[in-house]
Amino acid sequence: MNSILLVDDEATISAKLQTTLQHFGFRVEVALSIETAQHRATKEQFDAILVDFDLRSETSAHPSLGNGTGLVIQLRASGVTVPILMFTVLDGEFYETSSLNAGADDYILKTTSIPRLLARLHAHIRRHERVMGKKRVTVRRVGIGRHALDRESRIFAVDDQAIELTVREARILEILAANPARIVPCQEILNHVWGRELGKSQSALDGVLKRFRQKLEQQQVQDVIENVKGRGYKLASSVLARSI
Repeated sequence: MNSILLVDDEATISAKLQTTLQHFGFRVEVALSIETAQHRATKEQFDAILVDFDLRSETSAHPSLGNGTGLVIQLRASGVTVPILMFTVLDGEFYETSSLNAGADDYILKTTSIPRLLARLHAHIRRHERVMGKKRVTVRRVGIGRHALDRESRIFAVDDQAIELTVREARILEILAANPARIVPCQEILNHVWGRELGKSQSALDGVLKRFRQKLEQQQVQDVIENVKGRGYKLASSVLARSI
């Protein structure tokens, strides 16, 4: 499980983002001040750090513009090498260049969708692991158009929503995502998902897909699986057309 240090002095916003990222399989610790962030980042091991541009110091009751870049400089000077991503509402070349020049690896606006934020977090963590000589056994995140499937937690990320899937629902999505343009025959899906189980049948597959589609409908999400009559199933073209 990857760990994130979230540095933001807005407690309500931090708690909401913490819950969202935890839904997607991250362990998230929150630091509400510069001093707390300095202590935790240098004493504990994290895979990435998200830092707000405006941060409050324990010696000041109000956040100060640019304190986030000061924190980044201090963390880099103290030997912190993990990816640091500036995460802010401030949109502009000055803020972005200041953050990157301070040592941040990326600059992400808080208006960014959750799938895009997750994609960039995972990309930076993977890159850092390669640099450090770490090798992952499996790829955890599977892209499905502009959506994403977390294989370990079985969470389907759609915009800002986290939809929990069953083992079979997640496995079906994995199979279809392996070759998005291919129509996968029903029997092939049954063999991969049910194996030698006695309950393997077309009606069992139909039941899983029906419940999966009900979950999407409840969240007002467009169906991502297309039934090609007489041939099998594939990812819906309308979903694949909207790439991340």
